[in-house]
Amino acid sequence: MHKESNYFMDDSLLSEQLSVLQEKLGYRFSNIRLLVNALTHSSYAYESKDKDVEDNERLEFLGDGILDFVIAEELFHRKTKGDEGYLSKTRALIVCEAMLAEVAEGMEVGGLLLLGRGENASGGRHKPSNLSSAMEAMFAAIYLDGGFEVAKKSILSILNEAIRRALAGTLVFDYKSRLLEWSQSELVHKPISFVILDEEGPVHDRMYQAAVLLDNVVIGEGAGRSKKQAEQKAAKAALGKIYPEA
Repeated sequence: MHKESNYFMDDSLLSEQLSVLQEKLGYRFSNIRLLVNALTHSSYAYESKDKDVEDNERLEFLGDGILDFVIAEELFHRKTKGDEGYLSKTRALIVCEAMLAEVAEGMEVGGLLLLGRGENASGGRHKPSNLSSAMEAMFAAIYLDGGFEVAKKSILSILNEAIRRALAGTLVFDYKSRLLEWSQSELVHKPISFVILDEEGPVHDRMYQAAVLLDNVVIGEGAGRSKKQAEQKAAKAALGKIYPEA
């Protein structure tokens, strides 16, 4: 993955992976280098001996603006009675780093990021900032390659569920706090607690398994690259059982 030749697409495995990614994006690139550029972290560009290798920061800047506009327009049409404050807060939820990183994780973008050795060794493939930046950069790449309408179509397809949840008031990222609030309002004598069930892997790539206990009964489990992330995912799983319609 970290050979410079990968940047020029002569690696059949990488090409196959990029083909799968394009299916998930709902768009097939004419200029595949734009997609590769969107996946290129500044650490990789810095370490590369090829001066033509560019990082994704300029694309990220452009993608951020495109994403904001597309989501603003969509919310304007879907929520005709919402005031500016409500629409702004709702958009912020949808386009925030946590949401974009969650989407990128689901699309397995991390495995395709071009990272420098140090960034890769420090768990850069799982950092929310890297994942969200890549998503914004990919939206910009689609725009540059195919135009605004196809970029809009991809964005709305990928973020449709996030938009639905945001408008329904069920899009949250601090699942642990929400679960604890639920327990304090709904439960009296049944305590909720979080436990780490397991941890494995080297220090720079550790994976944790957490569980939520309600009166010593497991009601949700989750895995993450940190104890905090694992607990959040376990809380999300528990809330999914409590509020299945969300």
